[in-house]
Amino acid sequence: MIGSVIENYKVISMLGEGGMGVVYKALDMKLERFVALKILSSQSATNPQFIERFKREASNQAKLTHPNIVPVYGFTDDHGVLGIAMEFVEGETLEKIIYKKKRLDALEALQIVKQILQGVGYAHTKGFIHRDIKPSNIILSKEGAVKIMDFGISKSMFDKGITKTGTKIGTILYMSPEQIRAEEPTRQSDIYSIGITLYEMLVGKTPFDMGTEYEIMEAHLKKNPGRVSLNLDSVPPEIDKIVAKSLEKIVQKRYLTCEEFLDDIEELIKKLDKSKPVGKKKRNNSDQLKYKLRATFYALFAITVFIGLSWVIFKAISDFWPTLRNKVPTTEADTTSAYRSNPNYIPKSNWGSLSTNIGGTLNGIHFSDNLAGIAVGEAGMVILTSDGGATWQRLNSPDIPTINDVFCISVKSAITIGEKGAIYRTDDGGVTWRLIQSGVSETLFRISAAPNGNLFILGSKGVVLRSSDSGLTWKKMRTTVDKILYGISFADNNNGYIVGWSGTLLKTSDGGEDWETQTGFTDKYLKDIFFVDSENGFACGAGGEIHLTQDAGKSWKKAENKVYSGLVSLLFIDKNRGFCISNKGEILETDDAGTNWTVYQGGNYLSLSKIVRAANSAIYICGFNGLILKSNL
Repeated sequence: MIGSVIENYKVISMLGEGGMGVVYKALDMKLERFVALKILSSQSATNPQFIERFKREASNQAKLTHPNIVPVYGFTDDHGVLGIAMEFVEGETLEKIIYKKKRLDALEALQIVKQILQGVGYAHTKGFIHRDIKPSNIILSKEGAVKIMDFGISKSMFDKGITKTGTKIGTILYMSPEQIRAEEPTRQSDIYSIGITLYEMLVGKTPFDMGTEYEIMEAHLKKNPGRVSLNLDSVPPEIDKIVAKSLEKIVQKRYLTCEEFLDDIEELIKKLDKSKPVGKKKRNNSDQLKYKLRATFYALFAITVFIGLSWVIFKAISDFWPTLRNKVPTTEADTTSAYRSNPNYIPKSNWGSLSTNIGGTLNGIHFSDNLAGIAVGEAGMVILTSDGGATWQRLNSPDIPTINDVFCISVKSAITIGEKGAIYRTDDGGVTWRLIQSGVSETLFRISAAPNGNLFILGSKGVVLRSSDSGLTWKKMRTTVDKILYGISFADNNNGYIVGWSGTLLKTSDGGEDWETQTGFTDKYLKDIFFVDSENGFACGAGGEIHLTQDAGKSWKKAENKVYSGLVSLLFIDKNRGFCISNKGEILETDDAGTNWTVYQGGNYLSLSKIVRAANSAIYICGFNGLILKSNL
């Protein structure tokens, strides 16, 4: 193959060999650049059904544009020789780096997994699940950039998790329990594989590296990984919690999204950066034991001295003021203030959990009046209530794998949105759904109404859609960004704001016809924005950040709170009182216009998705595992 020409690519040398084919370094003679050319094995290339699926997946993968994903340039089919031309990255695979170093430093491993999560998280928003994340599919460039390979290809090869006998052991080592059970992989399957990869970087081997294929699969299904920090002094114990959550056997207990996983990684990176020791000599086990014994002895001695001195001081004072010994308090001391000042204190929530009898994640919820509402989520789930949430019934589903949001136009009419530009409408209370042409193929995330009655939909790649006829037709608005857009709010009929990925902030002054990029106030993602009136607005996002403006968006300042998880949805019922929810089950409340926030737990440590108010009445929150919370204020 070396020296041969396939279409406009001249094969220079072999880079590597895998289960599905061989990767060569080739010269693109048209564009005069080097590429990585993956040629499929002859066995795969003779299956017509596979060829068709492979072409489709290659085409889709070429649409993924992200700095942490190896881009696909094109597909080749030259006299039966099938291949994919990709970016040629000068560097080494993570597999080779782990082999050379034996194991990676904790901070280095976290920096790598951060970039992996950014790339995979982006792909998830575009409707892609990698299905085969492992160190050999991750390459580090000479500049230190992490690049993920083979997006979409693994999906073509392994439709139902484990395939036939002969699947490479290296793949099974990273497979999620649901893939082992031959169930359809989800986003959480990729998260599990990333968790295995993180473990391997830190320890030097995968947690279930056993003798036979059967033992490996049994371990994925039944065994828990060992604590990473147990025998590694350089690994902080916080990593154990992160690894454990990413490798939960039950999908619902795993990280819900790459963003949620990324939040914990970034917080730990910040902590390690601040506390990183300089020139600290590593002790051997014997020295560590001696050091711990000495430290324990000195600590006990110090405590004893402190207690003794305290008693001497107390005796001296009590002798001088005898009333200190004899005074009897008339009432028990009130320790409430000291208890509440503890940063770990979380007041009991006044939110009640409603029974939905479903187990999937709910992404959106909306009410047409005080009683009638719809909630939507994964696997095309649609549930309806007509009694204010006391009971819920499952409705027929529109043809959307994952529904991201819903808007109720009336008791009978509603609109749902989701992947690949899908918009569906019902006018008979959810009995039937019809497809509404959106004119776009991007994933749609949020639907909302402006004060003038226009509806707006936000999506990936800067997509903004507007409807002036209650959602029957949609028009794509002009924007100046290609980022994911999450939240929208209007201050009045003309002025509105949109927030999104990497602190994106857009503004319109003409009712949503044109959107211009504004100077951002954070580089973290922003998930929601809410304007109470023409002057006062709030925005929330990653790392527990809440920002507020009191001058119609001309300037923003950060409101302090004690939450560090991702904030996903905002709601204010007047200028002073507002609510904000997180992806770790926290509910934040303010009654002083966002200056101070009280943190509550929603009753479960579950990711929350959206908060809404039903016709100036009760407030509802939806989230993970079919969770719906209600507060009557």
